[in-house]
Amino acid sequence: MAMESGFLAAAGIGYLVASASYGAHILVREPRLALCGRIAAIVGVVCHTAAIGVHCATTHHTPFTTPDETLSASAWAIVLAYLALDLFFRQPALGAVVQPIAFLCLFTGAVLHRARMAQPMQPPRDIDSGMINLHVIAILFAFGLLVLAFGCAVLYLAQHSMLKKKRSGSLFGKLPPLATIDQLAFGLVAFAFPLLTIGIIAGAIRASGGGFPHGWAVDPKILLSAVTWVVYGVYLGLHALAHWRGPRANYLLIGGLLIALATYFAPTGVHRFG
Repeated sequence: MAMESGFLAAAGIGYLVASASYGAHILVREPRLALCGRIAAIVGVVCHTAAIGVHCATTHHTPFTTPDETLSASAWAIVLAYLALDLFFRQPALGAVVQPIAFLCLFTGAVLHRARMAQPMQPPRDIDSGMINLHVIAILFAFGLLVLAFGCAVLYLAQHSMLKKKRSGSLFGKLPPLATIDQLAFGLVAFAFPLLTIGIIAGAIRASGGGFPHGWAVDPKILLSAVTWVVYGVYLGLHALAHWRGPRANYLLIGGLLIALATYFAPTGVHRFG
């Protein structure tokens, strides 16, 4: 437990340093700050991976059996997704948005974990299976990609607002072009949507096989997941078929992520996995 906590603390520091470095890079446009942020993110995700490995080895459970563990795993997926994107597209401005989200997920997970430790321990239901693992892993990485798309939407709306108000302040010209951000967001959602679909289908297949409470199909988390799927499906359809662009499309991305976040805290009698 102490080793896991130490690795998680190191990961949190790495994510925090990455957040500060990428944010400072936007303000002063210093390449070394972007490099510092990249290195800090890599160190953070390596420590986070070690913490997950220690957790699995000591508990013999997957690292997403509780809401706090799922938030921590989500932070890990977000940073991994960003670093993978960073290999091909150098977008430090995006790092300034998504790295703080990863840090907040990890920090919130740590707070919830401490609160849970103060309560009587209840073992998770033993329904571990390949389908459950596929369900959760697909959802986690879909969420990581959707956070990146959210970051693109924030950057798009910030630059669009500056253009509309004809303001060319310190941030103007330091953000990626609107067309680049829009296309990157679409690509991220296009990758995330199949993962989200696979995750939902895998969960439904496992639930229909038995071992879940009666009425699992109307569990709040499941309903919100379905709403999230519809929102992003509408976004993809409008973007690809109706050439939907601009602020409305990006507001839809922000709304979709807020709905996805709501699934973490929705009351549930289903999502406790062993």
